[in-house]
Amino acid sequence: MKTNRSNVGKWLYGILFLIVLPALLGAWSYGTEAMVGLPAIHHPAWGIGIGGAGLLLMLWGMFALWRYGRGLPMNAFPPVRYVNQGPYRWLRHPIYWGFSLFLVGASVFSGSASGLWLVTPAAILGMAALVWGYERPDLAQRFPGADKKVWFSLPEKSMEPPEPGQRLAVLIQVVAFWLLGANVWGFLAGNILPAVQWPWPLGQMSGAGFFFGFSWLFLLLVPLVVKTRLEVRQWGTGALAGSALALYLAFLWPAVGGQFLPDAPYQGAVIFWNIPICDFFVMPVFLVLLAARAYARAFPRLKVWMAFIGIGLALGLVAFSTAPWLHLLSGIVVYGFASNLASIWPALRGMAEWVANSWKEWVFGPVRVINHGFYVGAGAVLGTLIIGWLAGEAYAWAVVLFGAVSIVFSALWAQLIEGSEKLKRPYGYYGALVGILFSSLAVWAAGFQVWVVIGAFSVVMPWVQGIGRLRCLVNGCCHGAPVDNEKVGIRYFHPRSRVCGISDMKGQTLHPTPLYAILWLFFVGFILLALWQWGLPFPFIFGMYLLLTGLGRFVEEAYRGEVQTPILYGLRLYQWTAIASVLVGIVFTMIPASRPILEPTFGWNIVWAALVIGVFTFFAMGVDFPRSNVRFSRLV
Repeated sequence: MKTNRSNVGKWLYGILFLIVLPALLGAWSYGTEAMVGLPAIHHPAWGIGIGGAGLLLMLWGMFALWRYGRGLPMNAFPPVRYVNQGPYRWLRHPIYWGFSLFLVGASVFSGSASGLWLVTPAAILGMAALVWGYERPDLAQRFPGADKKVWFSLPEKSMEPPEPGQRLAVLIQVVAFWLLGANVWGFLAGNILPAVQWPWPLGQMSGAGFFFGFSWLFLLLVPLVVKTRLEVRQWGTGALAGSALALYLAFLWPAVGGQFLPDAPYQGAVIFWNIPICDFFVMPVFLVLLAARAYARAFPRLKVWMAFIGIGLALGLVAFSTAPWLHLLSGIVVYGFASNLASIWPALRGMAEWVANSWKEWVFGPVRVINHGFYVGAGAVLGTLIIGWLAGEAYAWAVVLFGAVSIVFSALWAQLIEGSEKLKRPYGYYGALVGILFSSLAVWAAGFQVWVVIGAFSVVMPWVQGIGRLRCLVNGCCHGAPVDNEKVGIRYFHPRSRVCGISDMKGQTLHPTPLYAILWLFFVGFILLALWQWGLPFPFIFGMYLLLTGLGRFVEEAYRGEVQTPILYGLRLYQWTAIASVLVGIVFTMIPASRPILEPTFGWNIVWAALVIGVFTFFAMGVDFPRSNVRFSRLV
C-alpha cells in the first residue's frame, strides 16, 4: 500500500512540475502581455535553438539523477545518493539552468514580451528561492561532508596557486555576465530610450575603440596573473556582485546606462538582434577599477602604476559617454560596493547584533514603554509620508484607516497561530495581508479609490517592513536557527528577548534572519517604486509586491528557528503561506484595471495623518501592561 501511494505521489509530482507549472506560466504570460510595455523579441529560429538547448540540458540533468543518484528529480522523492557526475560536474543546478533557457527560448519563439521580461525572471527567482530556501539546507542535512564543488564555481579561500581551470571558469562567468547584461540593456535601450545627442564632435569618437579594446584586455588578463585562489575568488565575487548592482541601478534609473547614437562606430557584442548596443558605461568603469585593484595586490611594487592605468581607463571610457559625470560617479559607487564586500557583511552583522541586544524599557505605573516601538512608529510615519507624496493629500486619512485595520488583523492572526501564556500580544505579517480585504472594504466605504491606496501601500510596505524588522531584532521574534559559522550569525543576550525567554538560545550563534529580510526588502522597495513611476496598473504592483516578498519570505523561513512555528510536510508554516503569497500575487498581476490620473499635492493633512498612524503603531507594538495577564496585554 505504501509503495502504491509513493508511486501515485511521484506521478502527481511529475504532472505538477512538467505539465501544470509550464501551463500556468504560459497562462500568466498570456494574461499579462498587454501590461508589459517592454519590446518583444520574435525570432523562431533562435527560440528553437535556445529552448532546445535548455530542454536537452534538463533531460541530461534528470538522467544523471536517475542513473547516478538512484532517484528522480523530485524534492519530495529525492535521490538517495549525491550526484556530481554528468552535468552536475559542471553546474550545480543544470535542470534549473535548462528550464531557464527553455523559458527564454519559448518567449523568443512566440514573441512574448511578458514571457521574456516578466515570467522568465520571476521563474528564475522562484527557482533560486527553492534552492536557497529548501534544497541547500536539505542537501547539507542529507549529505554532510559531500564534495559539492563544480567546475563553474568560485575557488575556495586558499593561498594556494589557482588551477588553470579555476582561472578560466571565473573569467567565463564574469565575461558571460557582462555580455548578457550589456546585450539585454542594449536591446531595451535601443528600443525604449529616446535618442540622445553626442556631447562632443563625432570626429573625437575615433579613440573609443582604443579605450574599450584596452579595457577588455586589462580585464581579461586579471584571472591569469593573480597569484592565489583567494585573489581569484575576491575578484570574481566583486565583479559578479558589482555587475548585478550595476544592472539593477540601470533598470531602475535608465540614465545610468547611457546610449550610443545609432551611427556610432563602436558597437558591442550583439546576439541576434540587428541593433547597435548601448554602451553600458557603469559596468566597464567599475570593472577596470576593480581590475586595477587586483593587479595592485598581485604586484605591490606597481600598485601606483596600476592605479593610474585604472583611473585613466575609467576617465577615458566616460569621455565617450552621454552623461560623463553620472556614469563616472555611478561606476565609483559600484566599485566601492564591489571592492568592499568582505567588510560590508561584518559591519551589517555587527550592527544587527548591537540592535538585537539594545532592549530598553520605561515603566510608568501600570504602563511600560519599550524602545523597539520607536522603530515601527518611525516606519509608519515614513511610509505615510511617501504615500502622501505618491497619491496626494486626498488619501492621507485613507492611509490611517487602512494601516490601522491591517495592524489589528496582524494581532488577531498571530494570536490564533502563536498566542500563549508567554505571548499575550504577538503580531503576524500574514495577518496583515489577510486584513487587507477588510482594510479595503473600510477604505471603499469611506469613499476612497481602493486600488490607489493598495498600490501606494505596496510601494512603501517593503521599507516599512524593513524598518519594522529592527523591532524584530530587539524583541527576538523572527530569529534564526543556530549556525556554526560565527562570521555569519549573531548572538542574543538580553533576558527580555524571545530568544532567551522562549527559545532558550541565549548566547548561541543564530542566523540573522531579520537582517536577511531587511536587505531583500530594501531592494524590492525600489523595484516597486519603479513600477509605480513607469505607470503600471495598481493591481499589478500589488501582485508583484506579494510575489517578491513571498519569495524572500520563503528563503528567510528556511533559516528561522522559533520553536512555536509548526512544520507541515517538511516546510515551515510560513513557507506555505509564502507560496500562497506568490500564487495570489501572480493572479493579481493579471487583473486589468485602468489607472486613474493622480495629481498629488503634499499638505499638512499628510503630516498629521503620518503622526496619527505612527503613534497608533508605536502604541500597538511598543507599549504594554506588564502587570496584566489578560489577552493582548503584554508584549513580552
